[in-house]
Amino acid sequence: MDTVTAPVIRSSESPANIRRFWPVFFIEACMRIAIAGLMLNTVGLSNVIWPGDPFHSLEFGFIISAKLTMVSVMGMVFGTLADHVSRKRLMVVALSIMAAGKILNGFASQPWMFVEFIICYTIVGAGEGGIAPIIFSIANDDCHASYRSRFFGVLEGTRQVSVIIGMFVSAFLIDADLWHVYFFAMGMILIAACIVAAVFLKEPKRAVEAHESLKQVLTKTSANYTYHLTPETVKSTIMSRTNVLAFVEGIFTWILFSVAIYLIYPYVQDVKHVSAVSTSTLMFVFGLPGVLIGAVGFSRLSDKLAKKSIKARINMIVFSILTIFIVVIGMFLIPMPVLDPAQSGDPSIFFLYPVFLVFGALVFGLRAMLGIYHINQNPVLQAINLPEAQRFISSANQFLENIGYGIGPLLAGIFLTMNGNNYFLTALISLLIGLPSVTMWLFAKRWIDGDVRRIKDILEYRAKEIADKSTTT
Repeated sequence: MDTVTAPVIRSSESPANIRRFWPVFFIEACMRIAIAGLMLNTVGLSNVIWPGDPFHSLEFGFIISAKLTMVSVMGMVFGTLADHVSRKRLMVVALSIMAAGKILNGFASQPWMFVEFIICYTIVGAGEGGIAPIIFSIANDDCHASYRSRFFGVLEGTRQVSVIIGMFVSAFLIDADLWHVYFFAMGMILIAACIVAAVFLKEPKRAVEAHESLKQVLTKTSANYTYHLTPETVKSTIMSRTNVLAFVEGIFTWILFSVAIYLIYPYVQDVKHVSAVSTSTLMFVFGLPGVLIGAVGFSRLSDKLAKKSIKARINMIVFSILTIFIVVIGMFLIPMPVLDPAQSGDPSIFFLYPVFLVFGALVFGLRAMLGIYHINQNPVLQAINLPEAQRFISSANQFLENIGYGIGPLLAGIFLTMNGNNYFLTALISLLIGLPSVTMWLFAKRWIDGDVRRIKDILEYRAKEIADKSTTT
């Protein structure tokens, strides 16, 4: 039976507060390494499924959309279960499903390879959908608000570094026609994460870090937080204006993000003839510093500014979205040369053409802005929702974000097909569809202070209720 561990009260500034979450970071790293190869290797995997054919952009948009749709649906399922079932057990189940999908993908063969890829990526998506809501739930119950951005900063840094590692490994293996080995190896990595989850992942006491008044009661007594959502709390908190805007915004923002990620790789590889290995090298050299500055470097600053006003987080979110829009458009405007086959696999070619260094600087900016968005968006959602709603909010938000993330590649594939593979025009049209998210966040600034105050008032009242009950018993 899983044991619920009482939190160790430490100074909110202590590095131990972050280090003790190492199983979560390890699981995130393994999961991201395992799924990182899809976007980067669309051209290479397209050639695996349809040998000798041009890049099948529309079909790959369908594969990605099918997988992300399953991530969205299963995120709701896992998010609901996380309110009632051990999150440790749920994590083991989710990782096992992902591992099964990856290993099965290694056995794909003609003539049904396209269908088999769709089925296997859908299975992977079913497991992947549970990871984020479970981590979000654990963070809400076991991570103090004063260092929550640092937690999400380390998580985002882990995520982005792991993505870059996964991209490099996947590009090397798929370029070497070892795609079977790639899928089997990713399955083994997920099994390793599954073992770590089963052995080392702790089950925190629910709601202990939701508010300082609750923490004082729940850590000093044997009382538990047993409140559940009611029609009244759903109406007053989940359906608050800030929450509704954040939900809808997720669709538009992730259309923007997914178009950026989906179009860059085939543009560089299929149009400019840069190999996947060279592309991943470029991402490592320039993307990794961007991750460290955006996700890790800005996390402490975000926490510091948020102590004065939560609106500072919204300002940083808006800044990151607008900057990503400008960066992605810039990537398709700079005049990169078309490489010949002898040059395409040599990463040193980037340093012979200064324009590739400009492209690298844009990659740096893209990764940094993605980090800034993530380390601020999650704490905003946690601040405006009750502890019993956190799992639902996380899974619902993931559901809507992945709808946007799945729509983006599909739209990009359709637009590319319609306009004769004009990447700049496709990027411009697709990104403009995602830009209304900025307006929604600006509207949210008008109401967020009241929504945060409402949650604090409810939790302070409940802390008194719990304290009174524990005294009388």
